[in-house]
Amino acid sequence: MARLKGLAIASMFFLLISGTAYASSPTLVNVGVSAEDNHIAMSAQMTDGFPEEVLEAVESGVPMTYTFHIELRKDKSLWVDSLVSSNTVEHTVHYDSLKKVYRFTENGKNITRKLMTRKRERYQQMMASLESIPLTPLYKLNPNDKYYIRVKADLQIDRFWFPFNYILFFVPLNDMETDWASSSLLSIEPNLAEQQQAFEPKANDTAGKSKALKHVIRTFNR
Repeated sequence: MARLKGLAIASMFFLLISGTAYASSPTLVNVGVSAEDNHIAMSAQMTDGFPEEVLEAVESGVPMTYTFHIELRKDKSLWVDSLVSSNTVEHTVHYDSLKKVYRFTENGKNITRKLMTRKRERYQQMMASLESIPLTPLYKLNPNDKYYIRVKADLQIDRFWFPFNYILFFVPLNDMETDWASSSLLSIEPNLAEQQQAFEPKANDTAGKSKALKHVIRTFNR
């Protein structure tokens, strides 16, 4: 009887959300590229990534994770583009109902970050933002080649918590995945004096890094 009652409740939720809640799927925008600490780094922003049903699950203590798949690729006009480097970054939020705080973690290659906030808007901003994600050292890129960065994301949420094991059962996972979003084409400028320092990795070169890398990257429209 309890199972039938749970299914009936889930069916009502499905009827309510099927036509409206997922009208907008998440999208990645503003994919940017920079040179930081002698590395190529990227940034991006996700929009429409927090449907009301998912927000309610988070408020009930269900962990939510967005996994970002990031690739640096070499552009080849006549052949399939080749993968140069990649990074997989996970953004996870878990609401601590006892302390009334959202615990945010960011994990990836050469990335570990943990923060806490009491503000819903703040954790959503952190979950949706990629900033200064390292991909590969500059000296490994060929100045004669052109490159671009692409990124996609997908949602992971624990569907086994009651009552979300019923409600989220009806949420199609492909509605919580983004398409690939790409940056403009870019290349490494070989002729600037500042850039020569960036091509040679140095262990203790900390002074003037931002100045040395300021004009390393050139971008091109596709």
